[in-house]
Amino acid sequence: MKQTSWLLNDNDLLFLVGTLMPGYDQRQRMVRILREDEDILEAMLADEKLFRILSDDPQSVLQVSPHLFFTVLLNRVKMELKARSYTVEKDFGSNALVFDSAAVVGFLEDRSVRNYLSDMLVSFVRINSYTIPIRVRKGIWRKYRFSDYDIDSLMRYSEIISREQRFPSYKRIADICLFTRGVFHDQTGLKGISGSAAGKGKQELENYGRYFYKAAAEYAELMERHSLTTEEQRRLQEIVEVLLQLSEHFAMAVKPLTFMANHYLEPFKEELFLKT
Repeated sequence: MKQTSWLLNDNDLLFLVGTLMPGYDQRQRMVRILREDEDILEAMLADEKLFRILSDDPQSVLQVSPHLFFTVLLNRVKMELKARSYTVEKDFGSNALVFDSAAVVGFLEDRSVRNYLSDMLVSFVRINSYTIPIRVRKGIWRKYRFSDYDIDSLMRYSEIISREQRFPSYKRIADICLFTRGVFHDQTGLKGISGSAAGKGKQELENYGRYFYKAAAEYAELMERHSLTTEEQRRLQEIVEVLLQLSEHFAMAVKPLTFMANHYLEPFKEELFLKT
């Protein structure tokens, strides 16, 4: 998770090179460099020109992956908050200034956190529904249906699977809480969405989010890891560390997502996310 290049495909990297280095004719060589040098890649992702192109030209967004789009926006959020001393919170219908932007920026300085948030945002571009056969007793199976944007059905599903299998569903429940609180904080646009997240209040989402991020981190330790490569095990451990941070600092993690939603995504977030 600390390597942003894992999230980006070759077309994304070629787009970066073509946009920021238009006269450079050894583009494949530069792609290899970006795969190997995260500092160069991070500097390009934070470039003002890149942000302007992606935010001002809708057609350019179609040329890149959602991972690149959200990674650029999260970098921009970090830069914007670094230039101010406060964040804004809604309190009893009015806006309250909270002088904690330095803490939020410090939180976003962790590359693993930014990459996790980017990956999480991508996962909500589309809502998926699943039907899974569950063994009730010997010879008897029942079909279980659930949506990956429905907290209650994911909780019920988690209760009927083994403890070793619960990590993904617990992580998803917490992600739903963070995404909903951050991007659809006023729940506008969720009325037509079939899923229990739309009916839960701010405090309930925050409590669930903290609990299930911590639970997901704990259940990750129970997973059977013998089939994972050394690299996959390392990445899983990095994710677990991020989950523990999100559990401890859930309210802080909401803030960059809310800033992004209010400043960059408001005109089209309902078209961008939660498609079925």
